[in-house]
Amino acid sequence: MRAVLDSNVLISAAIARGTTHRIVQDWFERGPFQLILCESILAEVTTVLIERDRMRRWISIEDARLYVERLATTVGVRDDPPEGPPLTRDADDDFIIYLAREQNADWIVSGDGDLLEWPEQEPPVVTPAQFEQTLDEGG
Repeated sequence: MRAVLDSNVLISAAIARGTTHRIVQDWFERGPFQLILCESILAEVTTVLIERDRMRRWISIEDARLYVERLATTVGVRDDPPEGPPLTRDADDDFIIYLAREQNADWIVSGDGDLLEWPEQEPPVVTPAQFEQTLDEGG
């Protein structure tokens, strides 16, 4: 199973101990799915976790750097996909869909309403809780 985790999922996984954290920890430990990551997603995670001082409330700079480095070195980071016509209400989110399609992802995991409410759903966009349930059921 192949999945694109939106940056909001990866950031949440680093700073909170809920569903997103369990998904990413499970991926680090067992690899129950193939994580698809591109330069833009990694850059956004890096910017938020390392460059925003207000994040120190939830994660130390050292832990943030280790987390980003672990993602960057564990995942084969892909080039950003080529742009295409608008797909969602927020065109800034469309690259995630284009990445998922280009890499034949089975799922997009996001908490973003623009993606979750996207009518086409090809590939399907699910919340972290829905994805965790899919993993628990064996994919």
